Amino acid sequence: MNKPVFAGVFLAAAFAAGCVIEAGPAPAGVPVTGPPPQPMAEIPSHAPAPQAIWVAGYWHWTGMQYTWIPGHWEIPPPGSLWRAPRYSLREGTYFYEAGSWTRK
Repeated sequence: MNKPVFAGVFLAAAFAAGCVIEAGPAPAGVPVTGPPPQPMAEIPSHAPAPQAIWVAGYWHWTGMQYTWIPGHWEIPPPGSLWRAPRYSLREGTYFYEAGSWTRK
């Protein structure tokens, strides 16, 4: 390969290596087949400890279907709040975002 061709290939490769393609933020949640069923009625039992909080029951997406997670008491990690699962419709597709503990 002669020097001018090699230099051109080298510069093209160096330029391409420096290019960065940024995609937009990934959509929150995972696509699901549709909205969850209506929540089941639950009555919380007595708290097992003063610091325990009630996590209401919710429909969780397993990857193939929704399954009911019964309400229960949990002791939150220090400085955290429970964010319940969310279900949304965006551009004709339903999305499921799992619940989680988040920092206050």
